[in-house]
Amino acid sequence: MFNWLKTKRRERALTTYALPDDEWNAALNELPFLDHYTPEVLARLRDLTTLFLVEKSIVSGATSGEHAFEVTPHVRILIGVQASLLILGRGATVAEAMRDYDGWENVVVYPGDFPRTHDFEDEAGVVHRSAEPIAGESWEGGPVLLSWPAVEAGYDETGMALVIHEFAHKIDMLDGAVNGLPPLLASERAAFRDAIDVAYAHFCGCVDRNLDTAIDPYAAESIDEFFAVTCEVFFAEPELLLLEYPAYFAQLQSYFRVDPIAGHLVPQ
Repeated sequence: MFNWLKTKRRERALTTYALPDDEWNAALNELPFLDHYTPEVLARLRDLTTLFLVEKSIVSGATSGEHAFEVTPHVRILIGVQASLLILGRGATVAEAMRDYDGWENVVVYPGDFPRTHDFEDEAGVVHRSAEPIAGESWEGGPVLLSWPAVEAGYDETGMALVIHEFAHKIDMLDGAVNGLPPLLASERAAFRDAIDVAYAHFCGCVDRNLDTAIDPYAAESIDEFFAVTCEVFFAEPELLLLEYPAYFAQLQSYFRVDPIAGHLVPQ
């Protein structure tokens, strides 16, 4: 009953909270990797973005002081489009696709990089506290944190699609483990695991040998970061990932049910 009511609410929201054409088009203009997507796919992405913005609060992480940041409609839509891209091919309907983002509410946007505080133990057993500046973070069951300058700069300028990266972590967390695996049926899990393990091992070998890599070396930090970084590449520069790791690319395409090169959905 709860799922039925939630689906009905989502269907009503699509009509009640439709995005203005000018704001939608302005966001698309900043995401050139979506230029070749078919009108039908973009219409679905627009509906998903609408639902995302209805259900998720996108709030400022700095509301006062000289670095106060205002979350404008443009900020909201630009984040919503990219977050929705990861669930574009999921579910028979957009209401079903949104279930991948159930269970948490907030996106917090900062005017710049923000500190992440964590404790660590050195070889002598002494616990230290470190505060390092970061551009993004995803909390299991909690918010997504984003630095607006990193979002606004875009993939073409920085080689980083921060929103896609952090929401890939959200997808990774869906099965309760942060291990580079999205939630998969048992029959699909082994093939995905094999493909990502092979790709990750090869990539780490290249980084360890100080070879230049077309994919951000940060992907070698851990397999969950490899998943998040390669999700960025899958959507923003798919030809590169297909060239580097075709078997892994095929597994991502099968999971996301999107062909990011042709710009259409993959039938279930």
